[in-house]
Amino acid sequence: MLDMLYSIFRLSLKAISANKMRAALTSLGIVIGVAAVITMLAVGSGTQKSMEERFSRFGTNILYLRQPWDLDESISSPKDVTMTDVLAIRKLPGVEAAAPYINSGFEVKYGYTSTSLDVLATDTDIFKTYDWELESGRYFNEKEVDSYAQVMVLGATAAQTIFNDMDPLDRTVVLDNIPFKVVGLMKKSGQGGMGFDMDEGALIPYTTGKVKMNAGWNSTDRRALDRVIIRVKDFNTIEDTKLDIMNTVRNTHRIHPLAADDFQLDDFASFVEEAKSASKTMGILLGVIGAVSLLVGGIGVMNIMLVSVTERTREIGIRMAIGATSADIRLQFLAEAVTLSCIGGLIGVVLGVGVSLFVGAHSTSIPVQLSFFSIVLSVGFSAATGVFFGFYPAYKASKLTPIDALRYE
Repeated sequence: MLDMLYSIFRLSLKAISANKMRAALTSLGIVIGVAAVITMLAVGSGTQKSMEERFSRFGTNILYLRQPWDLDESISSPKDVTMTDVLAIRKLPGVEAAAPYINSGFEVKYGYTSTSLDVLATDTDIFKTYDWELESGRYFNEKEVDSYAQVMVLGATAAQTIFNDMDPLDRTVVLDNIPFKVVGLMKKSGQGGMGFDMDEGALIPYTTGKVKMNAGWNSTDRRALDRVIIRVKDFNTIEDTKLDIMNTVRNTHRIHPLAADDFQLDDFASFVEEAKSASKTMGILLGVIGAVSLLVGGIGVMNIMLVSVTERTREIGIRMAIGATSADIRLQFLAEAVTLSCIGGLIGVVLGVGVSLFVGAHSTSIPVQLSFFSIVLSVGFSAATGVFFGFYPAYKASKLTPIDALRYE
């Protein structure tokens, strides 16, 4: 049995090598398809893993209070989310921390360096809410928040951009024409939150941002918050705590018992699930695109094998005349199609792995994660492509009669 398979494989390679250029062009579709499947699945898996790791740092006990993006039409005069809500929420037994959140972009200057900086105006509860760690220096304190101090805690990447390799501690930068002293430097975390990336940004006291920087006053002269970041003490009681928060905010906003909420409370766990779902969908979509490329390559294999059957009709007749059965002819042409596809598949694996490693090594914005499963899947799919698209040409060859085949010119 093994001798027969080896003989068939050797004859397949001989038939393929007889038309090297045609075989190369035919297998090119398989090569591109397999490489595309491996690369796209690697990018999809890498993106999904990166998102999951990024979100997992927050934990699932984080809540976001904000105004809804699509308010109920029945709400005639919605209230803003303000510090009044924050102070009331902090009193709840199930709440560990509640931090005000105002995110704005400003130009920051230091010496001859000028760059844009993402600034989060908040207070000391933000350090209890997110698991950020200091590289050096300190956080700003409650006294500095109460005294409108012009102090700043800087992210690692932002510090590198502004100061290069200098130590940023105790240096003064100019933010919106106001000097700020850098009192703390964060460790690089790769962690953002609802549009704010700590590595690329900076933290300043909420009071300083509200009063001295005059950013975003509303008509009632009360600074509305973008949102409130809330950390729940115990994930097991998160639903009860959410209900307490909603009742508290309804009271601070003086909402009628029968009226709709003019705020929205988001559970971070839902964001995690949505992100996972989106990344899985993207991975599937990328895999489908690669599979379509492989399908096109398979059609090319079938076309060439049909041409090969026509060109070798006389050869088929001679083989059948000296004793080859229809099954032998069918197996021979099927083996050629599978061999052609597998050779293309192996080259595609090398190309796909190489491209994935290159992208992963030279791009920080595109995470890549190669998996053994995607490689096996691609090789298996290329072999299956050879079987599927090689069957009809092989079947057609096996149906020729020896007399008609020998007569063929």
